[in-house]
Amino acid sequence: MFPTLKPGHEVLVFNWAYLFSQPKVGDIVVIRHNGREMIKRIQKYHDRDIFVYGDNEDGSTDSRDFGPIPQARIAGKVVFIG
Repeated sequence: MFPTLKPGHEVLVFNWAYLFSQPKVGDIVVIRHNGREMIKRIQKYHDRDIFVYGDNEDGSTDSRDFGPIPQARIAGKVVFIG
């Protein structure tokens, strides 16, 4: 799969997106992990936790490496890529 974001792209993130709704499979989100913010796609749920995957299967650090994340670690939903 080809990356959705490339160097130089700008994103607009809505940090209140999940205040009154739940994240959905396919949403592109910003997550906090080990002091960094990363942009990932929600792949699936596991109980209350969420699996996030990067678009680059071979070179992405995501839930395949660090496991599912709690919803509280989602910083916001990407609503525009330009």
